[in-house]
Amino acid sequence: MNYQDLINDHADLFENTNSLIKVITDFDKIREWQIKRRSELLNASKPSEWADIGIVLNDPFIVVIRDLVEFPGGYVGGYFRVINRADLNGGQGVVVLGEMDGKLLLLNQFRHPVRSWSFEVPRGFGQSGTPAEEQAKNELLEEVGGEIDELVDLGIYYSNTGLEGNKVKLFYAKLKSVGQPAQEEGIESFLWVSLAELEEMIASAKITDGFTIAAYTRAKLRGLLG
Repeated sequence: MNYQDLINDHADLFENTNSLIKVITDFDKIREWQIKRRSELLNASKPSEWADIGIVLNDPFIVVIRDLVEFPGGYVGGYFRVINRADLNGGQGVVVLGEMDGKLLLLNQFRHPVRSWSFEVPRGFGQSGTPAEEQAKNELLEEVGGEIDELVDLGIYYSNTGLEGNKVKLFYAKLKSVGQPAQEEGIESFLWVSLAELEEMIASAKITDGFTIAAYTRAKLRGLLG
């Protein structure tokens, strides 16, 4: 996949209707800007690749794009965004707030990007071609060896709209069973908490994961908790 393919196959990612920040897809204009920008970077002894436009990282899990955009007022420059590869191929990331016997399930999981432990609900990138509901069931099975009795769609969530274009689906689930934590996923143990305990952990910043806080908020406001 190259940048032109991305523009052709996923026109919605480049839609400029009713947009204050316009994506420039005219390759002549892109090349003209790149020549000027690379000269500026060279004169400033900065890396010339900072002027690269298009797909700058093509990873099995994510695609990092630097678009050329026009901001309000006419300024033209590069703008990063990160896309979940599954989003490009009919899949979707998922987050599942699970409850069983009146307790809510948290994972004590080590997260490499922040190099620390985190209390959070199960979630996953998603798989290409796998519907969100099926992916939610797969994540519960893979991470906690669990089965879902009832699954409630809580809608779409974006964790960082300033950088990520990843469309994540939030769910609330009534769990039928739970097995063992998947240590290969960095999950050390489970923590079963009451609603009051979950809220105290959020309020005291013992829970810092935005996906967990979002799933709790949606479920609570829809009357699914407590």
